[in-house]
Amino acid sequence: MIKLKKIDLKILLIICLIILFSHSNIPTVSELLDQLGYGENETSFEKAIVVDVVDGDTIKVNLDGKEETVRLLLIDTPESVKPNTPVQPFGKEASDFMKKTLIKSNVVQIEKGNPERDKYGRLLAYVWFDGENINKKLISKGYARVAYVYPPNTKYLEEFRQEEKKAKEKKIGIWSIENYVREDGFNY
Repeated sequence: MIKLKKIDLKILLIICLIILFSHSNIPTVSELLDQLGYGENETSFEKAIVVDVVDGDTIKVNLDGKEETVRLLLIDTPESVKPNTPVQPFGKEASDFMKKTLIKSNVVQIEKGNPERDKYGRLLAYVWFDGENINKKLISKGYARVAYVYPPNTKYLEEFRQEEKKAKEKKIGIWSIENYVREDGFNY
């Protein structure tokens, strides 16, 4: 009988694992990162530094050395700073959530829309922080509704609608006030 040393057994085990995983359908780390949008060939994400939170659906960032106003895609939060408009229910909560989450100087990932800008010159984007889509997070907390759906900016639309449905069912945030959310905004 052949006696194998501990080192030989470890090498044999490693070889067996390599063979096993090379013939399986288990994705590699690289493939998982690609699926999540963080792959080497993924160019749609750009790092930016948070400069300020304007309100629940608008932030200011430093992107490539230039300050940009970013309007989060596919969502609408109640107003909290719009001139000549009273603060709407849950507008302050949405804004406060953003201020607690996207603290000044945090690094975020910006996934630009197409077109990249709205009629006001704001950058349209999905904003990611700590691996989470902030647009989606606002919806799931009941601080935002799905809105301003303009193809081709619909990449996460179904995902967002699912989160909105859950928030409605739980009657949280904007969904806790009967008839408050309308197709064209907020009834206030």
